[in-house]
Amino acid sequence: MLVADKMTLVVELERGRSDILSIDSAWEDGLWMLQQIGTGTYGWSVAKHGGLPVAARSIAAQEPASIYRGVPLYVLSGRIWVAQYRNLWLAGTQSRLVEAMIATLEGGQKEWQGVADTGITVSVENLSAFFSGRAGGALSAWLQELEKSDYQLHLTALGRERLQVRGRLHSRDNRSVIPSMESIAEYLPIQLAWSTAAPAVAISAQNPLSRFINPWLGKHKVVAQLALPGEYPDNRVLLLSVNGGDPSDYLIRLSSELGVLEEFSYQMFEVRQVLGDGLFSSFIRGGLRNPYIVFLGDYVALSPSRAGIEQVMNARALGLSLLQDATFNNRVALDSTKRPAAWWYSHHGRSARLVDQLMIGEDIGAGTFWSGWSSTTGAIYEDGSISLDSRRQEQRSGLAAALVWQLPLEETIIAGPFLLEQSILVQEASSGLVCRGLEGNVRWAYPLRDSIKGAPQPLYLDGGRRAGIAFAAGDQVHVLDWQGKAHAPFPLRVPSGIQSPLEVSVLEQPVVYALWVASRDQRIYGYDQDGRFLTGWGPNQVADTLVSFPVQHSQYQGQDYITVLSESGRLYLFDRLGRLKLDTLPLRAKAISPPYLRLGPQQQRIAVGQSDGYVQVFNLEGQTFRLSLMPNHEGAVQFRFEDIVGDERGDYLMWDNASLRLFSYEGTDFREVQKWSVGAPLHSVQYKEWKDEGLLMGFSADARRLWVLGMDGKVQPGFPVAADAPAAVLAEEERLLILCYYEGSLYLYEL
Repeated sequence: MLVADKMTLVVELERGRSDILSIDSAWEDGLWMLQQIGTGTYGWSVAKHGGLPVAARSIAAQEPASIYRGVPLYVLSGRIWVAQYRNLWLAGTQSRLVEAMIATLEGGQKEWQGVADTGITVSVENLSAFFSGRAGGALSAWLQELEKSDYQLHLTALGRERLQVRGRLHSRDNRSVIPSMESIAEYLPIQLAWSTAAPAVAISAQNPLSRFINPWLGKHKVVAQLALPGEYPDNRVLLLSVNGGDPSDYLIRLSSELGVLEEFSYQMFEVRQVLGDGLFSSFIRGGLRNPYIVFLGDYVALSPSRAGIEQVMNARALGLSLLQDATFNNRVALDSTKRPAAWWYSHHGRSARLVDQLMIGEDIGAGTFWSGWSSTTGAIYEDGSISLDSRRQEQRSGLAAALVWQLPLEETIIAGPFLLEQSILVQEASSGLVCRGLEGNVRWAYPLRDSIKGAPQPLYLDGGRRAGIAFAAGDQVHVLDWQGKAHAPFPLRVPSGIQSPLEVSVLEQPVVYALWVASRDQRIYGYDQDGRFLTGWGPNQVADTLVSFPVQHSQYQGQDYITVLSESGRLYLFDRLGRLKLDTLPLRAKAISPPYLRLGPQQQRIAVGQSDGYVQVFNLEGQTFRLSLMPNHEGAVQFRFEDIVGDERGDYLMWDNASLRLFSYEGTDFREVQKWSVGAPLHSVQYKEWKDEGLLMGFSADARRLWVLGMDGKVQPGFPVAADAPAAVLAEEERLLILCYYEGSLYLYEL
């Protein structure tokens, strides 16, 4: 854990305690005291009531090394000082430690006793002296402030995975309560190292800035330390609660009074940097130098760092808040039966570097020790009780979201975003379909007037060597090559206009494709990638009503199956030449999904989700049955048919306004195997398998959020994130890319 050639404090203390116990193990259950015996130097002393036969025999065989106040002191094992005072046995790593205990007893302290049978009693009246030579800067100042308080703390270790501290504040003048960690966490960036929340007191009327702050100031404040490059003071953020009004006018007047260094827009917020040093020192130790100020809604945020203030705005606008942090969500929660008057939270992994900055003197490995723990939560409650809880670091790795980049767009998005073959595609209002690389740089733009219907589909041109894309827009079918140029003879016009999204399927391996689309005159068109009509699809097929869902095509045992579903609820099953394999099949309820085809050795199924919460399943002979998924649904339901379990039989996803549910077969039993609830209605769900793990991407237009859900029923760390459209997803070997559009910008995340 520590550098091998350096004698650290931890090693020295352990050696001193072991030396005492080597003389007589009966001292183990004595009262142990840790005291400073010099700058940055500490020693153990212990008092034990009753007999210590081994120690008694040792001192009986030698002369005392010294006498203090009439009490003989003996040196055992070359470095441990021992004395017997009445019925107490005393020991220490230095003579002065034993002498101090004798002086205390002579002064009237007849016995020492902790506040509980086990644990450590902590005295706070001399903490700054105790840590002199070790604590520096802000930590030293905080210890001096702590000495002014009347605390009694008791430290108890609970097992190996958790540390628990309980105590009480003897006197309290301010009994204000503050919001919980959870309610404030949505305003704190995910890059948080630690934060404190406490009551906020109006600044003195004599302060010339009071007239700009007190009218809107709420009852609590939050100080957050971010884990960003730079020094400790530069990455602090101050959040001042707002009492319900809009402080914007006061902030404008405050900025005019101090002077504005910079003014800019970010996300939906207006940010000002004001001139001054030591500003807002009533709320944060030392104040802030030239802070950036922004109104977030419930809080006014201030930070001397532009990066810091941007992280706070990202937490609010993009959902990149502490609520998405796995360590925070796995913390030891505060006592829910009490109301906090102040609280503290620390993410140890992000704050270890800062801990080292707060220590001075010889390196004692504070940062290394700190990193052995995952998180710490602490609180002073309304009744004066105190709690502090730390959880050990778990040796586990999991998926977590990280923002790769943000790219503001100059134009309104018409369709997208899409991720295909290492490319980002977005249809923009003036530029048409724009292709960018994964780094965000524009590669090409294709003029396009009408909105893309559905999503562009990948296919290979040039003998299968390079990727192209196909899509439908307006009354045309488009195929573009890898340079964004139209692949002749495309675009091809569909005379009556296009009703359904384009679907691309493989007709013959490796590079013969079928492009399927339904027209507004109820016809089905089939092309190959060179614009020729497929045999039998010229078009000769006419449905009884419009076809709005994509045409589905699959192959099984050398045969082609093409399914078409009309708006009237008639299912058509064609062969490769456009001939009906069966009479049209009626649905028993309104369809809410395409006619999903899943043809494999285990089962051959056509599944259609229906508005009454059922799914109707057909086999290739036309036989049918219905499965009850969510008959008691809340609001409209939606459906997907995916191979999630991996048995090739197909699994059934259905969701309503309240929950998303997965149904599957186990043998012959059909049952619900998982359920997710995110607190908002989902409008689209995608499935992606990556590194042998299934993930669901759920988008809510109402909440403007995107969730990534694991098969364990939990939301993945770092989510939800802000989104105004369903995400685009691309699986690479070492990462999963998720592309979102929100408030005029693209955001690329990676897992």
